[in-house]
Amino acid sequence: MTDGPSLRSKLAASLPKSQRFVVHHLSTPPTPSPALYSAPPGQKPEKTTCESHFLSVTIHHNDKRIQIFALEVLIYTTQDLITLFVSKADSTGYIHLLKLPKGTASPLRTISSIFIAHLVDNRKRKDRQLVVSLFARSQNQYLFPGSIENPGKHVLDDRGLIKWWCRVLEPVLQSCESKSDTPELDRWLKKEPSHITSKAYLRVPSCDLHETRSFFPPHVRRNPALLTKWHPNKDPLRHLAGCAPTAPERCLIPRFPDDPKSRFVDELDDELTEPPPSSQTQESPSKGKQPGKWKSVRSLNQFWELMAFRQECSSGRLVGFLWAVFTPQQVADRLKESGPIPFAERVTRRPHASDGPGTFAPVVQPPMTPPAEQLVDPYLPDVDDQGFSPETVARAIGPPTYAPPAEETALVLPAKHYARVNRLLL
Repeated sequence: MTDGPSLRSKLAASLPKSQRFVVHHLSTPPTPSPALYSAPPGQKPEKTTCESHFLSVTIHHNDKRIQIFALEVLIYTTQDLITLFVSKADSTGYIHLLKLPKGTASPLRTISSIFIAHLVDNRKRKDRQLVVSLFARSQNQYLFPGSIENPGKHVLDDRGLIKWWCRVLEPVLQSCESKSDTPELDRWLKKEPSHITSKAYLRVPSCDLHETRSFFPPHVRRNPALLTKWHPNKDPLRHLAGCAPTAPERCLIPRFPDDPKSRFVDELDDELTEPPPSSQTQESPSKGKQPGKWKSVRSLNQFWELMAFRQECSSGRLVGFLWAVFTPQQVADRLKESGPIPFAERVTRRPHASDGPGTFAPVVQPPMTPPAEQLVDPYLPDVDDQGFSPETVARAIGPPTYAPPAEETALVLPAKHYARVNRLLL
């Protein structure tokens, strides 16, 4: 983790100074989770933890608070990979009430970029890779039922939404590779320089190379140096899974909640030579002539070709699958010298000394009263008239049982309380 600016200060420095935004950041402690990747035949799945982060944004209008945006990110952690999955995002359409000047950068895109970059910055490790994964699929409404009835809500079409998310992730790629603002201080503190390379991958089933490249941000397409970081019609799945070249394709595709890839994998598992495991926590099939192999899909390229004919990706609709991969120099050197760590070794290896809090088990500390900083508001408002202050939340559900890192600004709650406050905010 890094001792950089808080989420509060990053948002305050980037959002329009003439407006007042109220941002609530909730999270859960990391808890054991089913593995993202199916284990190769005869192997046990990797130990995995998952934590949820929810961001809610409201504005002030006529002495009332009106919600404009919400975003949820799930963070999965294993021995060698940290995965941030953007699971939910939606707006209410009331941002037009701000009456921002024409040409002003979208605050929603700015907030999304800053929040994701903040999570990346606080979760990156020098000894493991980190990936941000998401899929862009246009819907009228997702988190806010009935919001489509608001005439002020502008719903992007498929192409517009894919372009929007590419523009969200571009600043994240740049921020994680930017040099330190205080190199002399870093040397005096004997801090190791942070060498991280970043790459972006985009797949849009049914689109060719030229069409896929058209979704990249305009300044990326015009800049050859930036364009080398973006890879159209490619994905990092085999590289991230770290399995042997002979591993079944089902072991290379992560299973995220409410993800088109995951639904397709579940259907393909019906083709296995023996019944698939009933849970990801069980071992993969190991018997049969081709254990763990699908009959109709024999490669990742074929998997993506067939994805183009899925109902979610056909009938004139486009779905974009986007990844941003961050590789520390230490990991890059290791991969170059000896390749990925064998899967069997990863699932039995003891945790790294640098794993830190929240890698494999929650760090439980004595009950504490959440500090006021945990409720993020760039403009230091008074207590919410709806009662969403740290103190009122603590009185309603009790104090949190997990102490977040010092630089975190989230109100960390157990899963059941996280869901309850989540519903209250929405």
